[in-house]
Order: sequence, then C-alpha cells, then structure tokens
Amino acid sequence: MKDFVRLWEKVDAFVFKFLKYLCAAMLGALICIVFYIFLGRYVLHNSPMWGEPLSLFLLTWMSILGSALVVRSNEHLKVTMFDEKMSKKALIATDILAEICILIFAIFMIVYGMQLMKQSRTNTMAGINIRYAYMYLSLPVTGVFYIFALISQWVRRFDQK
Repeated sequence: MKDFVRLWEKVDAFVFKFLKYLCAAMLGALICIVFYIFLGRYVLHNSPMWGEPLSLFLLTWMSILGSALVVRSNEHLKVTMFDEKMSKKALIATDILAEICILIFAIFMIVYGMQLMKQSRTNTMAGINIRYAYMYLSLPVTGVFYIFALISQWVRRFDQK
C-alpha cells in the first residue's frame, strides 16, 4: 500500500503542478488580451472582434479549472463557526458529508457538462470561430479533476493514520 501512496503522490504532484501552471498561463494571456482590448477600444479606436470571446473562453476555463486546485488543497469556502462547539466525531461527519457533496457535484459536472457539449456542438463563438462545446468541455474536465483531488485527499488522510 505504501508503494501506491508514493506513486499516487508523485502523479498527484505532477498533475496539479501542471494544472497550476496552466491556470497561471491562462491568467497571463487573459490579462494581455483584456489590456489589448482596452488599448484597441480607447486608444486605437478599433477594438478587436476576437478579444471578448477569447477572454470569455479563457476566463471560463481558468476559473473552473482553478476551483479544482482549491478542492485539492481543501481551501474552499466553509462555514466554521460551529466547529468549536462540535465533537470530533461530528466534525469528521461534516467533513465526510462535504466530500460526498463535492463528489456528487463532480459527477453532475461530468454528466451535464457532456450533455451541454452535445447541445452546443454546432454553435460557434463569434469572432474566434471556436465551438461552444470546447468552452463547455471545461465542466467534465474539471469534474474529473475534482474526483482526482478528492482521491488525493483520501490518500493523504489514509497515509497519516
């Protein structure tokens, strides 16, 4: 079992480091594109047609993929005002319930993201001629990363015991 944990930690570190750098690159590209749109609109008086749809595309992917990084590090929003008043067993139960909710949400993202992709496969984004299905692909991809992040949490928890 220790071999699996060590292998999983290496795979986990690689996947989420790649995801972190990908999100950082998308943020950098998004900043450059929005700045170019600003220059085009207010300085050059000629805004590029591709700027806004491409920034929407990048913002969608970056924000949804970035949420998987938050799930992995267990830094998502929580209501903790009752934690001091709860017993240790109740805290463990609420953590398990939260993880089950995240798992259900991940499955929801995968299933309904695929349906949304199928429905929008013929529509293209004006200005960049990218199918909306590629933008909605971010939902099932992130759902898979959520599940991967939950497994990483479980492996770390199991390894600590």
